[in-house]
Amino acid sequence: MALAGEPVRVKCALFYSYIRTNYSMAQSTGLRLMWYKNKGDLEEPIIFSEVRMSKEEDSIWFHSAEAQDSGFYTCVLRNSTYCMKVSMSLTVAENESGLCYNSRIRYLEKSEVTKRKEISCPDMDDFKKSDQEPDVVWYKECKPKMWRSIIIQKGNALLIQEVQEEDGGNYTCELKYEGKLVRRTTELKVTALLTDKPPKPLFPMENQPSVIDVQLGKPLNIPCKAFFGFSGESGPMIYWMKGEKFIEELAGHIREGEIRLLKEHLGEKEVELALIFDSVVEADLANYTCHVENRNGRKHASVLLRKKDLIYKIELAGGLGAIFLLLVLLVVIYKCYNIELMLFYRQHFGGDETTDDNKEYDAYLSYTKVDQDTLDCDNPEEEQFALEILPDVLEKHYGYKLFIPERDLIPSGTYIEDLTRCVEQSRRLIIVLTPDYILRRGWSIFELESRLHNMLVSGEIKVILIECTELKGKVNCQEVESLKRSIKLLSLIKWKGPKSSKLNSKFWKHLVYEMPTKKKEMLSRCHVLDSAEQGLFGELQPIPSIAMTSTSASLVSSQADLPDFHHSDSMQMRHCCRGYKHEMPTTTLPVPSLGNHHTYCNLPLTLLNGQLPVNALKDTQEFHRNSSLLPLSSKELSFTSDIW
Repeated sequence: MALAGEPVRVKCALFYSYIRTNYSMAQSTGLRLMWYKNKGDLEEPIIFSEVRMSKEEDSIWFHSAEAQDSGFYTCVLRNSTYCMKVSMSLTVAENESGLCYNSRIRYLEKSEVTKRKEISCPDMDDFKKSDQEPDVVWYKECKPKMWRSIIIQKGNALLIQEVQEEDGGNYTCELKYEGKLVRRTTELKVTALLTDKPPKPLFPMENQPSVIDVQLGKPLNIPCKAFFGFSGESGPMIYWMKGEKFIEELAGHIREGEIRLLKEHLGEKEVELALIFDSVVEADLANYTCHVENRNGRKHASVLLRKKDLIYKIELAGGLGAIFLLLVLLVVIYKCYNIELMLFYRQHFGGDETTDDNKEYDAYLSYTKVDQDTLDCDNPEEEQFALEILPDVLEKHYGYKLFIPERDLIPSGTYIEDLTRCVEQSRRLIIVLTPDYILRRGWSIFELESRLHNMLVSGEIKVILIECTELKGKVNCQEVESLKRSIKLLSLIKWKGPKSSKLNSKFWKHLVYEMPTKKKEMLSRCHVLDSAEQGLFGELQPIPSIAMTSTSASLVSSQADLPDFHHSDSMQMRHCCRGYKHEMPTTTLPVPSLGNHHTYCNLPLTLLNGQLPVNALKDTQEFHRNSSLLPLSSKELSFTSDIW
């Protein structure tokens, strides 16, 4: 193959492919070489003209080929008893517009991606001189190119050490011979790696029969799609069958469409073949199989046709039933676990209610603390819950900051104003409705003080009512119901005895849900133990023993082992020393006997405030006149203050 105007050499193929001899040896044995050009069915002898075409040994040289020179040339080697001939094809074409080659006379090379490939310049030996190699220049797409490092020009060949997808294209080699340019163009096709796997059905899927609901009398097209890896020159083989019969053997209203090429990349193909029904009849309701194969094996996938009407209704009813059951299940789950779900959402996605609200406390805890000797013996659990369990769990386990009047507020002349301010500084108001709270009308402060009452009825503060027992029949229970109706933002939670005290009970989850949302880590008890629970002295700094005037004795002697300090022959009184209960005598001890010991003990708020309890004044006036030590009532001793 050559371009018009280029020199071309046509060699007799007998000396290069068929006999083991060369032109000189054949001539020496008396054999003659004759040339003919085929014109139709005839072979005409060639008359050589030295101007444009000449004979040189075993070849014909065209000094400047023209398009009319295209055709078959036959060389005949013969003598009187022997004859042998062979034909060669010559194609001469003009350059395509704007290109340095003609696409009809390109050479073709193929290479798999990532493989090594060498592209040679064809027929260069015809133009090689004995004393030197031809000077070859390479172009890609007719343009000079800066080759990357792994592409090397090696003699009259171009070596690509690792073929990539972008290496595909037209490579042209160029040299000069007898003052004329000679060009040869090779097209390199890059393919994927040769596959060793059979084709893969895409639809229907292999081993997953597809069911298609059809209506009788309607036309139908069923596509079969498959992926074929690169397997050389063989084309994709894809066809439909019904049972053991090919589609061509079935009724005339069923046929196969044309094979369509959907995608192709580096020789890998995705093809489609449709199975066409002009009108579906009852006999067509069966299983149809799509087969795909290449030289590595065969795969198949099936489609089942069935009537649409009844099956459609069953599936619709089943789908609606499943949706209904799912909705019922979701409603049941929400009803049973709505608080848990809301807590989960609030913990992971909720905001922080305490941010920028300028409030100091998470909740104000309102309950009535009574004398130990006047406690309602029928309701000890409720009182223990209100006075001990509730504050302890909210503060120590959940990390909330509570305001408890008897603990955090020292009575003074501005007690009501201080109380109002503390309620305003709280995000929630917790009212524990114990029997004693109801009996003593513990909520009366919220009705008598106008500012506090307005906060309840206007919704400025959210109220959490905790009922510890059934209130019907109790004194003042009607007032409690009236209180509930007057509160705008109210949540009612029932405490059901010891079973509600467990941290995983519904009660605590409900209470935490009603409390302010805080971005915080749940505190374990070991992080919030007070000093006495960590040890008798904990991290507290020792202070000197508290003593009275020169005529008074100390309240208690500091002993190394407090729990073992007893005097059985004297009247006993109970004191609380930071969670450690011990009995101590009322007998006064002289101040010098205290030595260098220290004591840690809660003092009643009334004593610190300079107040004297009323019941003590009534019962012990004579005792006061005759003793330098002021006795403390059981009510005063029942306070558990954080003041040391």
